[in-house]
Amino acid sequence: MKTVRTHDKIYLFESRHNKPKEYFKFIEKKAFGKKKYFNNKEIICDFGCATGEFLSFLKKKHPEKNFMGADVRSDLLKRAKKVVPNLTFLKKSVLNTKAFHKNKFDKCFLLGVHPIFDDFEKCFSNLIMWTKPKGKIFIYDLFNPYPIDVLIKFRFSKDYKKGPYKKNWNIFSQESVSRFLKKNKSIKNFKFEEFEMPFDLKPQKDPARSWTIKSNKKRLTTNGLSIIQRQILLSIYLK
Repeated sequence: MKTVRTHDKIYLFESRHNKPKEYFKFIEKKAFGKKKYFNNKEIICDFGCATGEFLSFLKKKHPEKNFMGADVRSDLLKRAKKVVPNLTFLKKSVLNTKAFHKNKFDKCFLLGVHPIFDDFEKCFSNLIMWTKPKGKIFIYDLFNPYPIDVLIKFRFSKDYKKGPYKKNWNIFSQESVSRFLKKNKSIKNFKFEEFEMPFDLKPQKDPARSWTIKSNKKRLTTNGLSIIQRQILLSIYLK
């Protein structure tokens, strides 16, 4: 079955550089905490950085730190360099083991990326290898709390029988990810933490975009694929 990924182009037509997403704030607090410390030598990379929205937010919060971004799309990186000119952006793939040398970064971020892959182990292994001892890795998106790994392909009804299937919503289980991480001797510990939108989101014209629904007083995120999106931050701490 042929699959394509076209979702990334939406970032060319929207900008959150001055209006950060709510989960940006959630991740920043978990990654940096309330303690202020200055370490100009710390190197931090956001993989799958798109147009640099998250990095722009982090740089404003932590101007003393060295941030950089990596992505595979030239059009997104071109916009990132224009909007956030004071940061370094490189065309690199998180799946390319040779993209960076071992123990390169103090912190690594991977937000909204791993669900596009049919296997999470390659990119997770690379992030662990590229992170320094006692470094931290933060991976955010869908993780299934139930012991089931789900691979999802979809297409819009207008493309029925003529358009390729798209991918972006694979959901690996926390159990499978945990089993993989426990085998890696360089990992000290890790944890999963769920993020809940602090306000309601309305459905958009594009049914693949997310909106919220209420269930037992809890705000859940869904979309036109009829799946409940458990947005979860996986924090990995190295020895």
